[in-house]
Amino acid sequence: MVTCDPNALVAPIHPKAMITILKPEDHGRWLTGSLDDVMALQRPYDAAAMSVRRPVFPTRHPQITR
Repeated sequence: MVTCDPNALVAPIHPKAMITILKPEDHGRWLTGSLDDVMALQRPYDAAAMSVRRPVFPTRHPQITR
């Protein structure tokens, strides 16, 4: 897993880091580029292109009582 600084959407959830997300057009550069190319791609993903939803844990459903 490769991480980078968090964007504004992820920072309130995990202030230290987020997973590096690549755009499809950057895949080739990531795999075959120089170290400088790879380092340039290791940046926060555009927060406006993301959304956050709460996790779903089937074993922790509120209607299930134990």
